[in-house]
This record gives sequence, C-alpha cells and structure tokens, in this order.
Amino acid sequence: MREDRFLGEVLVRHGLLSPERLEQLFELQREKGSDLIGLLVSGNIVDEVSLHRALADEAGLPFVEKIDVEAIPTALATQLPITYAKAHRIIPIDETDSQITILCADPFSTATIDDVRALLSKRVDLKVATAEGIVDAINRVYEREVGHASDLKTESGEDADDDEIVDILDSDDDAPIIRWVRSLYRQAVKERASDIHIEPEEREVIVRYRIDGKLYVAKKAPRQFMNSIISRVKIEAGLNIAEKRLPQDGRISFKIAGKSIDVRVSTIPTSRGFERIVMRLLHKTAVLLDLTDLGFSSRDYALMDGLITKPNGIILVTGPTGSGKTTTLYACLNRINKPNINILTAEDPVEYEIGGIHQVPVQAKIGLTFAAALRSFLRQDPDVIMVGEIRDRETAEIAIHASLTGHLVLSTIHTNDAASAVTRLVEMGIEPFLVRSSVIGILAQRLVRVLCPDCREAYHPSAYELSQLGIDPERSKARRARNISARYLPHGCDYVPVGTVEGQVPTVYRPRGCPACMDTGYTGRKGIYELLMVDEFVAPLILRNADAQSIKQVAMERGMDSLRDDGARKVLEGVTSVAEVLAATQEDVAVAE
Repeated sequence: MREDRFLGEVLVRHGLLSPERLEQLFELQREKGSDLIGLLVSGNIVDEVSLHRALADEAGLPFVEKIDVEAIPTALATQLPITYAKAHRIIPIDETDSQITILCADPFSTATIDDVRALLSKRVDLKVATAEGIVDAINRVYEREVGHASDLKTESGEDADDDEIVDILDSDDDAPIIRWVRSLYRQAVKERASDIHIEPEEREVIVRYRIDGKLYVAKKAPRQFMNSIISRVKIEAGLNIAEKRLPQDGRISFKIAGKSIDVRVSTIPTSRGFERIVMRLLHKTAVLLDLTDLGFSSRDYALMDGLITKPNGIILVTGPTGSGKTTTLYACLNRINKPNINILTAEDPVEYEIGGIHQVPVQAKIGLTFAAALRSFLRQDPDVIMVGEIRDRETAEIAIHASLTGHLVLSTIHTNDAASAVTRLVEMGIEPFLVRSSVIGILAQRLVRVLCPDCREAYHPSAYELSQLGIDPERSKARRARNISARYLPHGCDYVPVGTVEGQVPTVYRPRGCPACMDTGYTGRKGIYELLMVDEFVAPLILRNADAQSIKQVAMERGMDSLRDDGARKVLEGVTSVAEVLAATQEDVAVAE
C-alpha cells in the first residue's frame, strides 16, 4: 500500500490525477484488493504511456515509447525465466562488459532490480517502457528461441493435465519428456509447420514437420522413449492411453507467445507395436487473408469479387486436401462480412474464428452433419451460407434448394478441376437442370511454393520447359485475337493471356537455398487457380449432360485459364518455379485451342 501511495502522489504531481480522485481510487482499491496501476489502466483513467512516462520522469530515467524487439539479443533476454520476466514486467535489452540495460515498467520496484542485478552479476542501467510493450517484447523474443530439450536419459512419469489453457512459454515444468514434447510445439510454430508427425522407427523416434506442403525431419529421440512420448501427447489430447489397438482422435489447445493454437491429434496403431501420431496445427488467431492476397489474376479477381456479392447461387471451390480451399472461402466471407449481412457456416472443424459470422462445428457422432446444419440454417434467416464440404446427395440438394430460394451458398467439393465438379454433382444424383440453375461459378485451385526472394536464381528456360507449361507465342496471339476480355471482365479491367513475345526467351527463376529459407529455396505458398463461370456458353453443355472435358474446352475458348496456365503466369512473374507448377498440375489436361 505504501508503494501505491507513492505512485499516486507521483501521478498527482504530474497532473494525471486530482487528489480527490486519488482518494476515491484508494477506497476502490481496498474494496477490490487490486493494485493501483491495474485500476488506472483497466478503468481508462490514465493511459499507459502517460503513466509510465510520469514514472520515468520522476525517477530521472529515459522513457522508451517504441521497443525495438529485433535489436534485443535472444541469448541475453532469455537469461531471465519468462515467468519472472512477465510477472515483474522487466526485460534485458543490451549488454556491455560492465553493465546490462534493463527495460522495466516500474523503476521504483527496488527489490526486483536488486534481484536482477544479483542474478545477472552486473551493474544495471534502467530504462522505462509501458507494461504492455514489455510483455509484447517478452513474447516475441522468447518466441524466437526454440527450446532444445535435455538429453532423454531417464524416463519421467506423466503429470496430471491442466484444465486451464496456459501459455507453454510460461511453463516451468522440468520433466524431460514434457519439455521435449512442448519443444515440438514451439519449434513447429516458429518454423510455420502445419503438421507434426511422430513416427516410430526400428531404432529411433523421428519427428517430421510439414512446412509449405513438404515434410522435413525436425527431431529424433531414442526408441526407448516412444511410449512416454505417445502417452504425454495422448494425455494432453484427452485420449485413452491404455487403448493402443484402435485409432483415436483428440484435441489440444495451448498458447505460445500469446498466440492461440488448436491442435487436432490423430493416432493409429502400427505393425511395429507403437502408435503413430499426426498433429494438425490450427492458428486460432491467424490473420485472415483478403481476396487481394490470394494471388488471383486480374480476370479471376474481378470475377470472384463479382460472384461473392451476388444475392443467390452456389460458388464451389474444388481441389485436393491441403490445397487452400478453406482459406479461399474464409477470404470470401471476410470480404463480404458486414453488419447488414447474416452469414452462417458449418465447418469440420472451425479453423478460424471470425467476428460477426456465426460458425457451427459439425459433429457427426451426435447427428449434426453438414446436411443437418444446412437444413437448420434455412430457419435462421441467412443471407450467406458456407458449408464446409458437399459430400453426398442430401447436402447437395439442400444447398441447391437454399440457392434457389434466395441465398448465396459457398462450399467445397473434391474434384481435380473446375469442370469435373459439374459431373460430380450429376453423379451424386442431382439433375443437370438444377446444377445449371444453381451453380454460378466453380474455382479449382492448388498451392505452389513461393521462391525465396533472398536466394532465387534467374535463368532462361529451355524450349521443352516452356512447352510443358503451355507458354507459346502463337497461342497468346490466338487468344488475344478473340478479344475474350471484353465478354468476361468489368469495364477497365485489363487481362493479358499467358504467352511470350515471339523470338524472346523469358527470364524465370529456380530455387537455390539459403539460411533464410532453411536451404529449401522456398518460403510460403501461393495459390494457382482455374475459375469456370457458368454462363450462356457453359450452361447448355450442363443441360446436355456433357463430359467434363467438353465443358473445360468451351470455358477455355471463352477465356478461362487452366491451373497450368495460371501457374505459368506465376512462373513468368518470378513467384514460383517451373518444377513447382508442373508437380502441382500433373492431372491438369491441356486442352487444344
């Protein structure tokens, strides 16, 4: 209380509080039992910058308004345990032979400063920053440090699982197995992994991360610890550790450096007598992408932007698992999400939580299927409905009914290209005239890795590589001659078909590898797209129950780029490599024009 009295007097001297208001706060503090700074900030009585600037002025110390986190040495900052650093709002930021510079929120907390001086065995030079800024810096600095587990030399028993979701960087649990498993999560988040594979081999346990769609070996441990590792993961996921004969599915939720992560856990038995574990990491606080961030060509962007603002119809996104379909749907919803539009989604699972959108997780075990959710949505006065996947005739029929009764429906379906989605619906038992009346656009997509900008290598491709991509000057001339842009695009939207200038060999890029991209040559992924519009040219083919190849040919004659065409454009733009596009579009059949 004496420290709070001193703090209050400082704020009065600096004109941030009146004496009368200070006494009211002391009375409120006695009732609630909270600290004075917490009351001031949570009640918006004094803003944090003004409060800590006043403390700095009173102590005669410099105030740091913006912390340069990148300049803070990780090895220095992490000399303080993260729980201690966060609790006392303090972080070392610089060091010389004789002293350490410390950022603190309260320069008058002499006990804390004495503790740090004794712990680091150097003279302390103080600077002041806001508590919020210091905690953010702590999170970001400790996130850079991937924890390396101690050598697994002795097996450790498992502890009871906590009901509360805690930041695993705050954990002070020293059990080797527990620290080893938690280090997997930390490293996976740091390296942008989407999946963690824990695999039993004959002599060791191998952990692989899937990064940008490719698997890489990340860690190894002696096989003798396999049971302990599996048991730890199963305990965290709420699974039965005694059941080793059947597959199991569970979930883990945790925070790391302030980021909320949801982990889907799947175990299966193997012939080696151990279980194999795969964990899918879902970033609940991930930033949603906009349509402009997805990598559409000018034609496809203009058309997609128009499709998602239509009052009714079905928009389908198709492609294999892991091709970014959900990300595209979220980008569409994020674009049209406004207070005057009622948007409902049925998902398995809800991967990102979007404010203003009402999201329902599908639970087939209790009868809450996509079809059941979609049927109930129609009684909720929706404007836009997103259903995670059309898997069966029942879901397809309800989606079509919803679109024909004035709702915009977005969904996914598993086919190789856009035209095949039409035939897939017919194969499910949907009448062609209903497909023609309800579906307004179909987007097929794949993901290709983006070349690392720090080490990509320029070269001139061979004639064979260009022909594989379908890059041909004559083809470009033929498509320009049809003036396809005018029919498809809004006024003023420029679109150039894929092609090269006759007699010129374009410059493209290939991967090389550097420390920035972990020697892979790639960093991140981008989509390649094929957008089929159900217009007056495609609709008659659907009514005649034409095959997918015929539909695709007509669509391409009217301006649609195939997946390989869009990939070729991104190769020419230096976004990705020839090899990536060819690998992602192996099933894309070229259509002669």
